[in-house]
Amino acid sequence: MADTDYARAPVLLFDPVHANQRTTRYALHEIGFRQIECVSTLPDLKTGLTESNPVLAVMESSATDADVFKIVRSMRRSELGNNPFMVILLTTWSRDTVHIRRAIECGADDVIVRPFSTMFAEERVRTLIKARKDFIVTSDYIGPDRRKGGTSRQSDAQALEVPNLLQAMVEGDTAALARGSHWIKEAKSTVIAERLRRLAMRVVVTAELQLGDKAGDTRIDYEDMLRTSRELKAQLLKLSRAEAAEVAEALIEQVTTMQSGNDTSPASFKLTKELAMGAYAAFANGESLERSRDEIERTVANLRKRIQARAQAAAGNAA
Repeated sequence: MADTDYARAPVLLFDPVHANQRTTRYALHEIGFRQIECVSTLPDLKTGLTESNPVLAVMESSATDADVFKIVRSMRRSELGNNPFMVILLTTWSRDTVHIRRAIECGADDVIVRPFSTMFAEERVRTLIKARKDFIVTSDYIGPDRRKGGTSRQSDAQALEVPNLLQAMVEGDTAALARGSHWIKEAKSTVIAERLRRLAMRVVVTAELQLGDKAGDTRIDYEDMLRTSRELKAQLLKLSRAEAAEVAEALIEQVTTMQSGNDTSPASFKLTKELAMGAYAAFANGESLERSRDEIERTVANLRKRIQARAQAAAGNAA
């Protein structure tokens, strides 16, 4: 087993309440961490994530949950900081299930409810070093794979092993650290490409769901389609893929027309699907979404079953 030395790993600790910050810092120090940078404001947190290059971020989320969750999502999407795969541990005083769920869904590695013992915190940190979960990428989530077999959250998203510089640093894995930047760059490219595929698929699934609706049960969420199309274009512009972004702009215009009610014919939904597929193909140098055909069909079938079940339940209630 590799020798574990927590003192090697830089940590960024955020907590706006100084008494709580001292308590957490003491726990981290007892575990063995020595390079602990403490910040108490959100601007300092963002600066630390970008300039200090920590391998572990510990953030209190109770008082500023919306902002902290947004920061975590931005990190995972490579919009903030240098390492979107940094190990992120959130702490909270809240036992509210909605808050805990939002903390998990923003992409953090783990959530610890206060008060906690140093032994408990060390156990959770050790798990993030020795048995960190692989990541999954969807149109609206990038983070640890928490899917469980047999649940309604089954997904075809492939789990990805992502860089864990916390593990490499505390275990003194010089080979992993030497290729750290290249490792992160490769993983970022994989995640970005997968997210673009997922965004395009989201539009395609919505269009196919409507095209196959014979009973008229489907209610199209045009706002979601528009938001997804805009995000697709924004990501393509960030990558300087002008041609693909132009196709995405045409997709935005098409969805806007449909949302206004001017044209919701089957031909219009077919065009929407083709534009979404075309935007991805332009990004992927001609690679189409055909390899995703089975996944799209399964998703459409599952959604259709849910819609039909809701329609039947509503009819039963009305009766």
